[in-house]
Amino acid sequence: MNRKLSVEEVQTANWENRTLFHGDNLNFMRGMNSETIDLIATDPPFNKNKDFHATPNSLAAGASFQDRWSWQDDVHQEWVDQIEDDHPALMHAIESARHAHSDGMGAYLCFMGVRLLEMHRLLKPTGSIYLHCDPTASHYLKTIMDAIFDGKNFRNEIVWHYAKGHGSPTRFRRKHDVILFYSRGGIFNIQKYKHLESQVHRFNRVDEDGRKYRINHTRDSSGKYKRFYLDDGVAADDVWSFLREPTYDQLPHNTKEKVGYPTQKPLALYERIIKASSNEGDIVLDPFCGCATTCVAAERLNRQWVGIDIWKESHALVVKRVESEVGLLANVHYAKKGPIRTDEGGP
Repeated sequence: MNRKLSVEEVQTANWENRTLFHGDNLNFMRGMNSETIDLIATDPPFNKNKDFHATPNSLAAGASFQDRWSWQDDVHQEWVDQIEDDHPALMHAIESARHAHSDGMGAYLCFMGVRLLEMHRLLKPTGSIYLHCDPTASHYLKTIMDAIFDGKNFRNEIVWHYAKGHGSPTRFRRKHDVILFYSRGGIFNIQKYKHLESQVHRFNRVDEDGRKYRINHTRDSSGKYKRFYLDDGVAADDVWSFLREPTYDQLPHNTKEKVGYPTQKPLALYERIIKASSNEGDIVLDPFCGCATTCVAAERLNRQWVGIDIWKESHALVVKRVESEVGLLANVHYAKKGPIRTDEGGP
């Protein structure tokens, strides 16, 4: 029988910083100690193949979940038993998607559901998760996120708006992804935009320190009109657009940041996530780390990190990117064997 460990033991990570696990993330996450992660930021795949890293946008080009996922072939009975026995609300959400969309969508959500259950267990009580998804499945993924993370912990549906889009004579161009943000009640550091050029003229007053500001007709506690300073910027909203910040656009093929990975996201995008929902020294997990954008962003921002991917070339790419992007040759630990849980829920 397992002894009940202290809070300090339960919250001790049983892996090293800068660890990259190679293989199915479900197996590795099941071996990681509970409540050890401050932030999960991940971009899971839609495609089903041996590497689980094909292009999500292929769905928008006409492929369907039935072509890629099958309830009969891809859903393990163990997953179904776990969800039915312990998480009936989650199974209801999955079955609803099967009826509303397809068996393929249900199979994908079952695949994601068992993994999101592990992510929920791994998050600290102050932790947050950002799940990057294509609009094809984002609304279905939100229902299972509500079932697992509790709808009251939903914070934002962030729209990532980029320049390129898929056109069609029968619909509007598709030019955004969705990032679902849930938090268990902890860290949130407000991010700021610079004011748009079209708004700068409104800051037509200068204070004694030479700072430009404007006032409106609300007053502070002392009865004075509130001042709004130009150099304070404006709080970021839930639409992150290349129109406001070009660094948030999809990566062009000729950029130095591009490494040839089909679904690579810009570092600026994941740096905003990491800055918003973690502090220096915190632990960041990406269970679908692919070309390691989350890991590199975490390294640049002085966070600890652990990544998981089944792609066989991920380790060499992580080392190369950390060296080139961060300017140091980090000791990235590459492991095909996962950790063994030492907390009270472990074997």
